[in-house]
Amino acid sequence: MSKVFFWIVVMPLAAAVIVFSVNNRADVVLDLWPLDMVTQPLPVFSVVLAGLFAGFLIGGLVVWISGGKARRRARREGHRADRAEREIKEAEARLKRQQAETTESGHDVPRLPDAAA
Repeated sequence: MSKVFFWIVVMPLAAAVIVFSVNNRADVVLDLWPLDMVTQPLPVFSVVLAGLFAGFLIGGLVVWISGGKARRRARREGHRADRAEREIKEAEARLKRQQAETTESGHDVPRLPDAAA
């Protein structure tokens, strides 16, 4: 599946970026406002691709921050499930000990069904 994705999506996208870069090599003067002394002539394609990359990173950061609540909840629920499993195992062990003690004393005690069933 990933090879199909690569050939259908990534390769044409890479080809489009290459064609865009080759066709837009003219220089543009980048003037950063608060830093008046920093003016740099750069190719158009580098400014556009840097802007796209910065947008990609900022979008990823926004998504990561917005997913924090869900990740925190999943982590909390995972800890809760682990704690519940430990408690179940401890309860089963106590029950088996009590059944063994009762059996040794001669009383008839019904058995629990296997957990696998």
